[in-house]
Amino acid sequence: MMARKILAEFTVTPALAGKTGAAVLKEELKLSARQRQKVIRTGGLKVDGRVIHSNSRLKEGQLVQVSLPAEEQVKVKARPLPLEIIYEDDALLVVNKPAGVIVHHVKPNQNQVSLVEGAAYYLQQQGRVITPRPVHRLDRGTSGIVVFAKSAQIQQLLAEAWSEVTKIYLARVHGTVKQGGEITTPIKGKPARTKYTPIAAADGTTTLEVQIFTGRTHQIRIHLAQLGHPVVGDYLYNKKDDQSCRQRLALHCWKLCLNHPVTGESLQLIAPASDLDF
Repeated sequence: MMARKILAEFTVTPALAGKTGAAVLKEELKLSARQRQKVIRTGGLKVDGRVIHSNSRLKEGQLVQVSLPAEEQVKVKARPLPLEIIYEDDALLVVNKPAGVIVHHVKPNQNQVSLVEGAAYYLQQQGRVITPRPVHRLDRGTSGIVVFAKSAQIQQLLAEAWSEVTKIYLARVHGTVKQGGEITTPIKGKPARTKYTPIAAADGTTTLEVQIFTGRTHQIRIHLAQLGHPVVGDYLYNKKDDQSCRQRLALHCWKLCLNHPVTGESLQLIAPASDLDF
């Protein structure tokens, strides 16, 4: 018999009586459409121990159980990749991505091992045959925190709350930045907000603590280049950088502060930035 994970178990109250099973899954349990379909398709909606149709109406006093298969089919190739684990529990896997590693493949037949593939391999080695689902992404050249959800439901919960997550990066930029400030120049017509604070200066560069309040593509790189202090190693937005030096992009996702999607616990995730000498 297939092992299942119980998502919810409750007795129907007067307030819930008369509602359909489908309505309860959507309105009360806040399951995504994909999760609701999977619950129903796999016989995971039961009343008093019997599988019911999603349109069946609930009666007061009935015992409702909602479950999903405990293991999911892995939808990405699992390939070995050394991982620096920052945090892990039943819902989340958080890793410190090295610079130069892609989070996931955007083109077919790419040979480089992606972070998603490495995470899938790691989870398989732990006996967890599930699909790691990245909640956000970093550019290939950017290092630092990447958060994986271990289920579609957790991924959706995090995605819905992502705008409330505190996101702080470290960036080493060209020139001397003497005081902090904010940049609110729109990017491709969309609002964008970046706050920066200088924390150290040496050898003609300044290390900044950068907080982003929006998530536009290349937001930090674009805004700091507009400020006149492009990120060191950013050959896309600073044509004056010497590409022959092959210096890595000096940008690192250093700290994320968020509420755990299951427990509500406040998490402060920090990724060391040793190879950037911040």
